[in-house]
Amino acid sequence: MVSYHLTGHVGDDGKLRVELPEGVPPGEVEVIITVSDSLPEDADWTDDELREMMHVTPKTGAEIAALLAEMEAGYRHITDSAAWVEEHRRSQRERAQW
Repeated sequence: MVSYHLTGHVGDDGKLRVELPEGVPPGEVEVIITVSDSLPEDADWTDDELREMMHVTPKTGAEIAALLAEMEAGYRHITDSAAWVEEHRRSQRERAQW
């Protein structure tokens, strides 16, 4: 396996732009994205805003159970989870074709 280290840019539209070097063969690739953990230049949050973002409000057991029941209801249409995963993998591969 050959690895290339490339630098790209994600635009406001959510699309990744990267230039590949000449000679990269067509075919399936594995994409690993590393995002800088530094704050953007325009991130001038106040101490109060940072404290608010870091504040955790724990949920009770009953609230967690209700959330889980609500989430589970959204997946009831899936009767065969392995087939569902394979279908989504197939559709992602088709969308990723160059």
